[in-house]
Amino acid sequence: FAEPSISLFALECCNGRELHFSEPVNSVLNEDLHFYTQSVCVRSGLWIAYEGCHFLGRQILLEPSEISNWNEHSGWKVIGSLRPVKQPAVYFRVKNRAQGKYLTVAGSLADIRATSVCASPYNGNNTQIWHYCRGLFKSKANNACLDVIGGRDVPGAKVALWAEHGKDRQKWRLNEDGTISSYLSDQLVLDIKGGNHYDKNHIIMNQPIDDKHSQKWDIEIL
Repeated sequence: FAEPSISLFALECCNGRELHFSEPVNSVLNEDLHFYTQSVCVRSGLWIAYEGCHFLGRQILLEPSEISNWNEHSGWKVIGSLRPVKQPAVYFRVKNRAQGKYLTVAGSLADIRATSVCASPYNGNNTQIWHYCRGLFKSKANNACLDVIGGRDVPGAKVALWAEHGKDRQKWRLNEDGTISSYLSDQLVLDIKGGNHYDKNHIIMNQPIDDKHSQKWDIEIL
């Protein structure tokens, strides 16, 4: 689960000037008239490189890797255009390692403002099913997105659902250590609030702490 990301470099071995893309680009030269690709780093996702502009000409499928010499790899002098391969929606549950509970939408689904996001025991409903799309966590229950309320990039900021707007407060990274970090800051990850109050199971942002299992999540693909 990762947002498509690719970088083109003006020198071999992924050095020199860099052009970075996460969306389709119909003409690399329109981005920089004097840029000639010497190496490529596919950071995430699958991409199709086209020799010509506007997605025309010969094509090469690119998987996550570093290509230190593009000309030797492809036999092309230039990359004309690029687009990520659209991935089908994959649905999953998100399980907390500390409590064995699931990331859950609670409250009235008819009104986003009346919902909250918490950790709850398995219930078998769509309120615990999500899919990942362009960095967004979208609920199967109402298609709304996991969102940091107010875009506050501070520990303790609450997480809720909101209609898709695609800003960084709605974008997330699934990390190899099991944490889920916000695009607002690498130093903010999903956590269970804890304590003894009514909102102890609510989801908040917190600074990452090694071996704090309430910040670790497992993805259960359906």
